[in-house]
Amino acid sequence: MSHDRFPGRLSFPLRFPNRRFRIWSYVPSHSGLVLRTEFEPDTPHIELLFRGVRQINLPVTMTDGLVVDIERTNGGDPDDVIFRLGNDHFSGHVLADYLFLDQEERSRYSSFSLFHGYLRSDFER
Repeated sequence: MSHDRFPGRLSFPLRFPNRRFRIWSYVPSHSGLVLRTEFEPDTPHIELLFRGVRQINLPVTMTDGLVVDIERTNGGDPDDVIFRLGNDHFSGHVLADYLFLDQEERSRYSSFSLFHGYLRSDFER
């Protein structure tokens, strides 16, 4: 993956003022969670992919902007990271190994995630 990521090139806190995010996809078999901005013309489309997800405490929609910060856990695995997400109206978290960020300009709505292909389930019918 060539996206900005943590650990890696992301600097915290990440701030997305006046943006509306929602849970877009959660694939338990791959422990992957995607949050994405709702479509707004002439505004960059932003997606956050959490990998190695072990715990989620978030509302389905997050309005009025989003701030993402990190903290290390005080017990358990020293590599565990708690990603704190919130704004003036809510506070939540995701316990995960990695966070990837991608954005692009989109001229129209698309149901496909920027991380499409990284979210496939192991389950095949």
